[in-house]
Amino acid sequence: MSSALKKLILLLAFIEGGAVMCVELCSAKILSPFFGTSVYVWAAVLGITLTALMFGYYLGGYISSKNKDKSIIFWLMLIAGCLVTVTPNISRFILPITIQLNLLAGTVISLFCFLFFPLLLFGAVSPLIINLLTQQANESGKSSGTVYAISTLGGIITTFLVGFYTLPQFGITATLYTYGLLVTILSIVLFIITKTFKASILILLALAAASSYHFKNHDEEVIYQSEGILGEIKVVDRNLNNPEENIHKAYRELMVNNISQTIMDKSNSEKSYWDYVEILTHNINAYTKEKNTLLLGLGGGTLYKQLKKNNFNVDIVEIDQRIEMVAKRFFGIDKNTHVIVDDARHYINVTDKKYDVIIYDLYHSETPPIHLMTKEAFQEIRSKLNDHGILVINFYGFITGNKGKAARSIYKTLLNEKYTISLIATSGEEAHRNLLFICGKDLLSPTIEIPGKIIHQKDINFDDAVLLNDNQPILEHIYLEAALSWRKDYNEINAKYFLNK
Repeated sequence: MSSALKKLILLLAFIEGGAVMCVELCSAKILSPFFGTSVYVWAAVLGITLTALMFGYYLGGYISSKNKDKSIIFWLMLIAGCLVTVTPNISRFILPITIQLNLLAGTVISLFCFLFFPLLLFGAVSPLIINLLTQQANESGKSSGTVYAISTLGGIITTFLVGFYTLPQFGITATLYTYGLLVTILSIVLFIITKTFKASILILLALAAASSYHFKNHDEEVIYQSEGILGEIKVVDRNLNNPEENIHKAYRELMVNNISQTIMDKSNSEKSYWDYVEILTHNINAYTKEKNTLLLGLGGGTLYKQLKKNNFNVDIVEIDQRIEMVAKRFFGIDKNTHVIVDDARHYINVTDKKYDVIIYDLYHSETPPIHLMTKEAFQEIRSKLNDHGILVINFYGFITGNKGKAARSIYKTLLNEKYTISLIATSGEEAHRNLLFICGKDLLSPTIEIPGKIIHQKDINFDDAVLLNDNQPILEHIYLEAALSWRKDYNEINAKYFLNK
């Protein structure tokens, strides 16, 4: 084998390792608007990935013992590259079907349709490359180590490149198409260099190109859309029924993975569709006259605007820089507003500032921040509160039954950290309301009437509630039933709506 060909074969191993990570990351992001980003979705992605690679490694080993023709490697990569380019179209076909299923069945079947087969082929390539590069038995260890090291390096570089650049800048479809095209082109180059090119390759490429074509209608409701490692963001203008006035009005929505994070009245940018924003602000005014506030989570900024309207001095921490841009561009947040782009708990750990009010308004689609709901996190928050300071937590509306176990566990953990608690429920049934934990370092003494329904501690059964801690991050398991309820409702309202557009 010539030196030039050997270098191209090793480049193929590099590209193969990157392709595995590219397809895995993008597949998870394809699922997120329809099945969320919970640990269960990621477990399904990792499980299907490892299953595909396992069968791929075995398939590659079996083929290498039966077939010494190096062109088989190029065929596997070519077919896999074509499958990568058509992955977005396969997902568009399968998701309207699988979204009707439960979380486990829906994610596994979806991933089997558009993730399993390209990874199976990529997995088969490594053993074949090792076999091709090994001239003698005593070279097998060196060849294996070299190929897997180069393949892993490709995976590392691609993970950072896709996660932090191509996904947010160009989106899922462009990322997959570009990487699939890269794999395809390199395979064709190797076919030509080794003089094994056949007319049937052109037929395969023509079919892949035809399948990759997708005409996308312009949806006037969606005025902004971005795909990134932290999920899909959409800004949507549409009419919704206003429950107070019983009329349809124009609203602007911020959605993350098809879960509405902010719904703003377009005729009054300070007015939220949800009553929790005003109730939360009113409760803060009831319990403190101090104004130095830390808002963890910006969203579209309707809560921030209410706080500013009430003369609070507000520091904002938001983990996704796209959210800051969207809030300023589409939701009327002043462009000079300073937003700290950071993880909320990291900021709490490193800041020297103290606050009178700290607010958790931190949902990432249907997922609340489990690392901020532990006794250690509440201890850290307590150290950042001034005397008589309060912590406010916005959470799911469930407090009874299995769906309410998460809220009961948060309540129990807060009590364990010596907070006094006033639990306020907004209007509506449990599935359609919010719970607001108003937590004081000292005794809470409201100075004005409290809006919302007060849920008294004596009316809550804590028998199955658990103390939440960093060492056992079980909150995501506890709140799963509540999260899936939200996801199911929003799939009916948003995900299926946009799938059918």
